[in-house]
Amino acid sequence: MCGIIGCVAEEPVAGILLEGLKRVEYRGYDSAGMATISDGRLGVRKGVGRVSEIEGKQRLSTMSGSTGMAHTRWATHGGVTDENAHPHTSCRELVAVIHNGIIENYLPLKRALKARGHKFRSETDTEVISHLLEAEYKRVRDPLQATRAAVKKLKGQYAIAAMFQDRPDVMTGARKDAPLIVGVGNNVNFLASDVLAFIGRTDRTIFLDNLEVVEITKDAVKIVGPDGRRVRREPTQVAWELSDVSKSDYAHFTLKEINEQPRTVVSASVQDPERVERFARALKRAKSLYITASGTSYHAGLLMKFRLNKEAKVRADVVVAGELKEHTEFMGKGSVVVALSQSGETADVLEAVKEAKRHGAKVCSIVNAAGSTLARESDVVLLLNCGPEVGVAATKSFTAQVVVANLVVDAVLGKKRPNGFDELSDAVAEALKCERQVKDLVNEYRDRPDFYFVARGYESPVALEGALKLKELSYIHAEGMPASELKHGTLALIEKGTPVVVINPSGPSHAESLSNAEELKARGADLIGVSDEKDEVYRHFVRVPAVQPKFMPIVEAIPLQLLAYHFAVARKNNPDYPRNLAKSVTVK
Repeated sequence: MCGIIGCVAEEPVAGILLEGLKRVEYRGYDSAGMATISDGRLGVRKGVGRVSEIEGKQRLSTMSGSTGMAHTRWATHGGVTDENAHPHTSCRELVAVIHNGIIENYLPLKRALKARGHKFRSETDTEVISHLLEAEYKRVRDPLQATRAAVKKLKGQYAIAAMFQDRPDVMTGARKDAPLIVGVGNNVNFLASDVLAFIGRTDRTIFLDNLEVVEITKDAVKIVGPDGRRVRREPTQVAWELSDVSKSDYAHFTLKEINEQPRTVVSASVQDPERVERFARALKRAKSLYITASGTSYHAGLLMKFRLNKEAKVRADVVVAGELKEHTEFMGKGSVVVALSQSGETADVLEAVKEAKRHGAKVCSIVNAAGSTLARESDVVLLLNCGPEVGVAATKSFTAQVVVANLVVDAVLGKKRPNGFDELSDAVAEALKCERQVKDLVNEYRDRPDFYFVARGYESPVALEGALKLKELSYIHAEGMPASELKHGTLALIEKGTPVVVINPSGPSHAESLSNAEELKARGADLIGVSDEKDEVYRHFVRVPAVQPKFMPIVEAIPLQLLAYHFAVARKNNPDYPRNLAKSVTVK
C-alpha cells in the first residue's frame, strides 16, 4: 500500500522525491515524509495529511542533498501521527529507513533492542529496522552487509530502503513478499515500490526478486541474492507513457480512466495468439482448475468461470484469494490456478499463488503490470495492456480483464481470435453517453442510505461489481446479488423508495429478471433498469447498446462506474482516494 521512492543522484533530489511522492499518492496513505543527507547530516521532515499539505507546512522541496528517500504511509502498526510517519531513524540518527509491509516479530526485536539501550520514538514496527541497521552497521561498517544481516532477523513481509549518514553516496534496499524496483538512469538511480514513482526520469528498471538485497549509488547497482552471491541482471524497459499518469482535462483520474475504456478494451484484445493458446491449453488439461482474485478482479473471475462452465464444459471454482489456502488440499500436480490482479502485487493473491505452487499447481495470470511479482511467479502471463490505473476503484482494468478472459475462453472453445473489438469500442463509447442521465439519478437518490443491484446468470457478477463501486466511492451501503436470492431475505429490506438497479439485458434470463423486478416494484422499490431492452416496470431506464452476450458485462459496467463516481462527487468525497482504501493491498 505504502509508496516508496529513494534516489541517489548528482543533483539535489528533494524535487525529484516530491514528484515521485505525488505519483504514488494513488496507492493510498495517511501521512508522508522525506529524508535527505546534506553536509554530513541526516535530515527528516514528515507529517500527517496529503503530500501537498505536508509540503506547505514542512517545505519538503527545500531539503538539500543528492541522496534522499520519501514515503507515503498507510497505517498498520501505530496510529496516524506525525511521529509514526516515515522515514524512521535510529537512536543517534545515523540511519534512516522507509518500509512497506508488516514485521511480524517486531515486538520481541523491540524488547531486545531496548534491553541494549535503544530508545524508540514511535509505535511502528518499522522503527525496529532502523535500530537493527544501526547496530549491524556499527559492527560491519558496510551498508550492504549491514542490510543483509538486519533483514535476516525480520519475519513478515517488507520492502525497505535505507540510507546511512556517513555514506551519502549509497542507498540500500531489500524485499520479501512486497514490491521493490530499481530505476536505472544516467548519473541517477532509484529504489521504488512502483515504476510510476520514477517514470518521469527513467523507464529502465530492474525488478528485484524475493529475498534479494540491493545497493545503489548514482552510477552503479549491486544486487546480492539470499545466498550472498552477486546477482547480475540487465535493466528492462517498461512501456508506460508519461501522459497516461496525468488527469488531462478530467477532474479526477477515476473519470479519466472510465472514459479511456473505448480504447483500453481494444488494447486489451491485442494479445500474442500463441500465448493465449498456451493459457487455454493449460486450462483444458487441468485436473482441477481454480480462479482466484480479490475485489473487482474476483468479479471478473466469476464471469470467466461462467463461460468456462456453461460453454466450454470446463469445471472451474472461483475462490477469493485470501481463502484459497483452505482449498489447497484438493490441489496437486496437474492443478491450475488462474490469478487475476491489476497490480500483480496484491498480498492475498501472491500468498495464494505461493501456496498453490507449493502443492504443485501451475499458475496462469492475467495482470496489468508486466514486471510485477505475480507476472514473474506465473507460468503463463497475459497482460491487460490498459496502462496505469491511478484511481483506487478499478474501472478500465475490470473491463480489460473481462476482454482478456473472453479471449482465453474462446481459445478453450477452439475459436480463432474473434473480431468485433472495434464494435465493442463503439458500444462502450455509446454507453458513456448516459452520464447526464446518471447525474440526474444521483440528484434524486444521493441521500438514500441503501442501494441494491440485482441480475441473473452471467450478469450476476456485474451486480456485485456495481455494489462494490458504489460502496468504495460513495460510502453508501450497497448490496449486489442474483435476482433469484431476493426471496431469501433481502425482500424484507425493500420499502417505498428503495433504489434497486436491475441489470437485465435481452436474452435467456430477461423474462425471469422482469418477474423479480415486478416483485420489487410491488414492495415499493424504485427500479433503475440497465438494459438494451426497455420495459415499463422500470421507473428509470438506462439504455446500453446491444453487443455479443459475452461482452454485455463490459457495457453494463459503464453506467455503474459513472453512478459511483458521480455519487462520490455529489457527496464531496474524493473518488480517486476513497477513505481507508489503497490501490494495491500489499499487506495481508
